[in-house]
Amino acid sequence: MADSAKPTARLPFSGGRPPHLPCGPGDVAEDVLVPGDPDRVALLRDMLTDVQDFGRKREFALVTGTFEGRRLTICSSGIGGPSTEIAMVELAMLGAKRLIRIGGCSALVPEIPTGDYIVPHTATGLTGVAALYAEHGYTPEADPALASALEESAAALGLGAHRGMIASTDSYYLGQDRPLRLDAVDSPDAGYLDRFLAEGAIGVEMESQVILAVGRALGLRAACLLGVHGNRATDNWLVDYENTQRNLLRIAGRALAHDASQ
Repeated sequence: MADSAKPTARLPFSGGRPPHLPCGPGDVAEDVLVPGDPDRVALLRDMLTDVQDFGRKREFALVTGTFEGRRLTICSSGIGGPSTEIAMVELAMLGAKRLIRIGGCSALVPEIPTGDYIVPHTATGLTGVAALYAEHGYTPEADPALASALEESAAALGLGAHRGMIASTDSYYLGQDRPLRLDAVDSPDAGYLDRFLAEGAIGVEMESQVILAVGRALGLRAACLLGVHGNRATDNWLVDYENTQRNLLRIAGRALAHDASQ
């Protein structure tokens, strides 16, 4: 890396500190969990010990602590691909080695109930950032050992985890066949969910394709663990998902420990 004492337009780090994340050298653990919502960092912070809270800049909240004996960073990415890429690149520059997205999704098949989990082994979708990082038609894959460790960790905790392809999109409304007006609930959808289903996806969200594509380019070992907040096949919605979010940390933290022991 170029001298980071003085920021430049090409690399606007200052004194080793990145322009977006609220931290600096030595603050980021090699293992990082990435939720989307900065408020979920605060929710999960009390599950760690020896916590350093580095605060928040924009959509990026970051804490580092210890979970079951291992140093762990939790850093929010915000919604969608552009802010997720920013978080990942700066985390990697600060020393991250293994990264797991922990977030929410909607299932696309009726067999997966809300409150369960999806462990994507591949990702498809319509995200501009992933297209920048991967050749046309490339389907990014999760680190296989890390994904398997997530499945095993969920099973050991008695939690339902489903393996399959996830679809990611830059759009929460049109790109996920949601109405654009309150008085248009029964309006025809755009057909994107049918397209994702035809490609083999079992769920839809907004970041996993970016996590896997950017992680590969950065040399990170990356995977995703998604709590099912909604089911588009049954139109069921999980109103209270705090316990689901806490289980994401339990599953992912133990999976990282298991993976490291191999």
